[in-house]
Amino acid sequence: MRRNWKIGLAVVLLVSLVLVAISKETPSPFIEMEVKGVRLDTIGHNPVVLLADKDGKKALPIWIGLLEANAIDKELKNITSPRPMTHDLLHSILTQVQVKVKEVKIVDLKDHTYYATLFLKLDKEVIEIDARPSDAIILALKSKIPILISTKILDEQGIALTQKSHFGERYGIRIQELTPAFASHFNFMGKKGVLVAEVLPGSVSDTSGIKAGDIITKVNSKEMGSVEEFEEMFDTGKAGDSLRILLFRENKFQEINLFLKP
Repeated sequence: MRRNWKIGLAVVLLVSLVLVAISKETPSPFIEMEVKGVRLDTIGHNPVVLLADKDGKKALPIWIGLLEANAIDKELKNITSPRPMTHDLLHSILTQVQVKVKEVKIVDLKDHTYYATLFLKLDKEVIEIDARPSDAIILALKSKIPILISTKILDEQGIALTQKSHFGERYGIRIQELTPAFASHFNFMGKKGVLVAEVLPGSVSDTSGIKAGDIITKVNSKEMGSVEEFEEMFDTGKAGDSLRILLFRENKFQEINLFLKP
């Protein structure tokens, strides 16, 4: 009898250890994010809301409308409008009818458009509502609830936040890493490239015709897959050299010769 009891206890402990190991190995399907702010992108001057995970490892930019950007910015700065705006009204209605906003999730990305789900709690029932991420984020900020994003989306579209620089500048070209989100935004289907974030007025790059929003794919036939590769290629050039730059602009490729001046 005592032997059977010991065997049973051993089996229970073994199963518990296996379950703990599985729970540690299985990643969560959603990650909690924080709203870091809203800004205008340097290329098209369109509003972007920036989300980042709590560990500071990855960020996700989402392009939104101007009105929604203003509403998010007001929430982050605790600015109250003289009269209720649309999101203020919606939040007040939910509060008055005792519907609690439980959480919001950014669940999918289709055809360059993000999809979110709003979870509302009424008594003991949870109601799921399809929503735009911008609207869901505003209600989450008002309700002080978690904003969750699909791990898959963050892995595929997120920007790594590390001490390593994701930006570089050479001869008046300010470039940054080309993330899947930016590639999708500019309809770029290639595998490698770096994004021109800004071109300094009057620089040799400006006079050569390079523009913000261009995706540089090759320099002297060498593929550009990172900021470091871009910097190394330009650093090996000498005054008077000409660099052949293949870039993607407005859904087509074109080549530009950049002359390096002393």
